[in-house]
Amino acid sequence: EHAMAALYAYEIDNCLIEVNAPEFPILDGSSRFFSEEIQKAGVVEQNAPKDYYIVKHKIEVKDEETGSSLIILPDDKFSVNVLISFNSSVLSNQFATLSEFPTELAAPRTFVFVREVEMLLQNNLIKGGDLDNAIVIYDQKVSQEVLDNLADKLSIPHKDVQDLGYINNKPLVFDNEPARHKLIDVIGDLALIGKPIRGRVIATRPGHK
Repeated sequence: EHAMAALYAYEIDNCLIEVNAPEFPILDGSSRFFSEEIQKAGVVEQNAPKDYYIVKHKIEVKDEETGSSLIILPDDKFSVNVLISFNSSVLSNQFATLSEFPTELAAPRTFVFVREVEMLLQNNLIKGGDLDNAIVIYDQKVSQEVLDNLADKLSIPHKDVQDLGYINNKPLVFDNEPARHKLIDVIGDLALIGKPIRGRVIATRPGHK
């Protein structure tokens, strides 16, 4: 979805990407490198009409269990508003809106909570190394031993167990970086319909599902 969002933002609808793995590389967890390489390579306009998906009436999809919803309204252009909400003292409510992609939206990284990282490590799904490709959120206290062990495995500096917040080597790119990254995800997922959209998208607590 990070690559698809970049392609969508540059209005590229005819592109071949070859990957010799089961999924795209995570890179730094954002769309930044895809955006930069598209700018370097350049975009060629083709002699063919662009086929839009024109939203003619309100469309709403909602997950009652999670509170996630996606509303699409008729509009003469494409726009996206995203609201994220977590039961978290560190990351509660944030808002982001579609703006200049290369400078405002390409760089925000994916994010993960410490409790999710613990589960991934226990299931041998993280092989260690630097976790600069995600924002790590520490919002529920664990023991100092558990937190130190986690920091060592992820090459993150040790943090006092009482000090809730972000535990990253790199600072946040934007104050609302998580919400901006969710906006990237929404664009990348919507790109899968195969046509650029003319409509206004309002995503509340969005997820890939």
